[in-house]
Amino acid sequence: MNIIYTKNKEKFIVYHKLNSSKKKAPYIIFHHGLMSNMQGSKALKLEEYCQERNYNFIRFDNFGHGESSGEFADQNISKWLEGLNLVINTLTDGPVLLIGSSMGGWITMLKAIEYKKQVMGMICISAAPDFTEELMWDKLTSEKKAKLTEGVSIEITGSNPNCDHSYPIKHQLILDGRKYLLLNKDHININCPVHLIHGVVDIDVPYNIAKRIESKIPTHKVTLKLIEDGNHSLSRDQDIQIICNSIEELLADKI
Repeated sequence: MNIIYTKNKEKFIVYHKLNSSKKKAPYIIFHHGLMSNMQGSKALKLEEYCQERNYNFIRFDNFGHGESSGEFADQNISKWLEGLNLVINTLTDGPVLLIGSSMGGWITMLKAIEYKKQVMGMICISAAPDFTEELMWDKLTSEKKAKLTEGVSIEITGSNPNCDHSYPIKHQLILDGRKYLLLNKDHININCPVHLIHGVVDIDVPYNIAKRIESKIPTHKVTLKLIEDGNHSLSRDQDIQIICNSIEELLADKI
């Protein structure tokens, strides 16, 4: 069912399938990627898998995405963290297993740092922490950087030459992102089990980012799964199976 939450006249769209008999069992929450939404193929395939097993599952459109309110260009990391907070604080009353795709991987990593007791595990799919700095700002021309700092919105496209769409960004996204950078730290203070799943032929987010994440998380409970022929999307049936395997491995001792 679609649940519409309103906050300060904003609309926030969530789909959840919660099993009353497993109310205290882990809640599996899927966070989509940048300019994606909860109707993406990964979200739907993972929902189907979880429903077949009667797991608590939640997917949602964060602000500026899908059916939720807000212009994309006006959003930032702080606002997307607020969206995930809204889901966790409103719909869960027990441990959560966070699944984050691309940008969603960064958001869920930040949440795992903040909610140490509640997040029992995390799966990062093609995770893109610090993308505002390393994958956007650092790759812009001096001319585009100047336009941003002057308050002009610019259009950005992905690194994949087959990408046929662009999206607008403002300087505030870059500035806000700098408050949450992780890859420039010696350690990323996540203490729950983490599965990092990344495609080796990912053009948009290089797989060495997953290796850098792995090296900075102090816990020994980090599993890195590199898919040799996997791209950024990781939406093929064989990719979904790897993600589902991670769900089972993380839930093994919790349900």
